[in-house]
Amino acid sequence: MLGSRFTYFNDDQIGLLRKRTFELLSEHGVKLDHHPRLFELLSKAGADVDESSGMVRFPVRTMEELLSFAPREFKLGARSEDKVLTLPRPDGTFYTRTVTGAHGWIEPETSEYRKLTSDDLADWAKLVNLLNGIDFMSYLFCDDVPVKVADVAGLATVLKNTDKHVWVQPYSPEAVEYLIKLGEAVAGGKESLKKNPVISMIACSLAPRAFKMLDLEIILQSAEAGLPIQACSLPGAGGTAPATLPAVIVMAAAEILAMVAMSQAVSPGTPVVACPIIFATDMRSGRSLQSSVEAMRGASGAVQFIKTAFNLPTHNYGTGADSPIVDAQCMSERALLSMLMGMSGLDILGGAGQLEVATAVSPLQLIIDNEVLSMVRRTVAGYTIDDDQLAWDVITKTKPGDHFMLADHTVRHCRDGLDPINFVRVARDTWERQGAADLMARVLENYRDLMKRDNPGLLDAGPARELDGIVQAAKAKLAS
Repeated sequence: MLGSRFTYFNDDQIGLLRKRTFELLSEHGVKLDHHPRLFELLSKAGADVDESSGMVRFPVRTMEELLSFAPREFKLGARSEDKVLTLPRPDGTFYTRTVTGAHGWIEPETSEYRKLTSDDLADWAKLVNLLNGIDFMSYLFCDDVPVKVADVAGLATVLKNTDKHVWVQPYSPEAVEYLIKLGEAVAGGKESLKKNPVISMIACSLAPRAFKMLDLEIILQSAEAGLPIQACSLPGAGGTAPATLPAVIVMAAAEILAMVAMSQAVSPGTPVVACPIIFATDMRSGRSLQSSVEAMRGASGAVQFIKTAFNLPTHNYGTGADSPIVDAQCMSERALLSMLMGMSGLDILGGAGQLEVATAVSPLQLIIDNEVLSMVRRTVAGYTIDDDQLAWDVITKTKPGDHFMLADHTVRHCRDGLDPINFVRVARDTWERQGAADLMARVLENYRDLMKRDNPGLLDAGPARELDGIVQAAKAKLAS
């Protein structure tokens, strides 16, 4: 089945970008915080390590060998077997996820902004469970728990309330072991977690070309635990990266390849998802933007390059907005972004429900994104060309000027189209008789209906108590 894809680059341009990426890594390298264990493993793998400066360079042959160890197909596990995700997605389209780390909450009933709480996060997880178009999620930053264990408490809350895959963003090196323990508790132990990785870890570069202790520990401990690593480069064009997008793409690719190499030096075969999350600096304010034209072009180009040049699964923002509220700007930005990234061949479209450059979330926006992302997935899916789809017999046996409404073929396929949940397709007079509600009013009613339902992803009481014990242990050590 062929899908709808486009590219900014020809083969010669891909070749030049690839050459420059390898040159950047082999001749100039990346800087690591002092980490003797990783230095030793990287040196054994063939990297040129200068422990005194922290600089690590990767000869081209070494980088190509380490890249070859990274699997191109693997699974993101889940507590429920039917929620396990196979990468790449078998139908050639993409998976979807919610935003990570946001701390602001847009109250559905009032549209007021406030800091979110653990109860909000539990409701958020429940809503994700009830939305079939959202494949996995992360946790948000809760304001009602100690800051030093906000990541541990947040993950525990999510794991209690969803049976979908969860991607994990640690906030400190010391928290990583507790986050992995939470995953082990839900999966049923260390070996079970390796076989069914119900969580995956986010590791990030500190652009340009630097890695702090937190992310080195994430890579080391995740690879040892058999967890998939979501390797994120987050450069800002004109700020933490050059102003021109091809340069940003090369730098982001180099940072991601360095993380791939580190993970394979620790444990060959560690699954890695490339996440070139490109921002653009607003030169008038200094603000980092996610949904400007420059940021969208950069992210799309980076995904196209990494998939073509290195054949790695890719993950990026696939929806979201720079706008702080759910308004026309918000809808326009995320519609452009989701379609662009879907057409770029992205394997995971992230950011569902987010606003204000991923610092705030709206449950109502999440419901809309659930529907829009399903539309995008259907749009970019390929065609099946066979006798049934061509309907040749039906076409040739129907008289000119006749219709197909009563044809058996039409009856068989009349429900093939994507049915809207909150989008209007009725005539004006029907819409007016039904109350003339706008999109947000319809989505609010949908939200109220969903939240009256039971949560299908609740964790059993026994494992939930085990998670609570791990959180308490983390509080005693990290927050005392």
